Amino acid sequence: MGLFFVYILKSSVCLAGFYLFYRLLLSKETFHRFNRMALLGLLVLSCLIPFVEVTVKEPSEVALPFLSMEEMLMMAGQVETGAMEEAVPVFPWREWLLVGYWVGILFFLLRHLWSLGRMLRLLGRCQRKVMENGIILYTHHEKVAPFSWMKAIVISEEDLEENGDAILKHEYAHIRNRHSWDLLLAEVCIFFQWFNPAAWLMKQELQNIHEYEADEWVISQGIDAKRYQLLIIKKAVGARL
Repeated sequence: MGLFFVYILKSSVCLAGFYLFYRLLLSKETFHRFNRMALLGLLVLSCLIPFVEVTVKEPSEVALPFLSMEEMLMMAGQVETGAMEEAVPVFPWREWLLVGYWVGILFFLLRHLWSLGRMLRLLGRCQRKVMENGIILYTHHEKVAPFSWMKAIVISEEDLEENGDAILKHEYAHIRNRHSWDLLLAEVCIFFQWFNPAAWLMKQELQNIHEYEADEWVISQGIDAKRYQLLIIKKAVGARL
């Protein structure tokens, strides 16, 4: 178990460093496809780099604190055997740290299952229609924000009647570019690194890029750019404003 926590620690440090690199050098670029591939590549690299072992004769002063923390995590995952000498009781902060980590994973697991259950209940109240390319369209009589997941699109009957063409093209762009798989990878990363702000920020960056990619594709299909911009503003702040 100690090895697992050492791996999580190294991976989280790598992910935080990669996120800072992305924000400083790539976040302002408008090549959305490249930025998306870069983010996904950085996520995968942060999971693979901890497996790389680099041996040095003498650890540097910068590496010593990290090595000490790594040794403590290794010790936390091991069960001591043999007789123990009498000593002053010390607060078991390492055990509580590990318990808190697993409680966090359990919390986000339950939250994910609860969200999945809500989505399945919503789909159960929708009218189902199979479209081209195997895409399934779910229409709901109540006002729901349009969204897509894998090969399913959910939209309200009102949105379908008023702005169905633009919205369906937008959601189809998400499906066409397989954005759901990107978010699934980001969710798995958050699942194990829920304590790491960089994991949440990486997912937010991916979601923003997904929207930019979908908007570009919709406009390339002949939708009037000004009308489409007004539609986005209307969905964001309401028709009256």
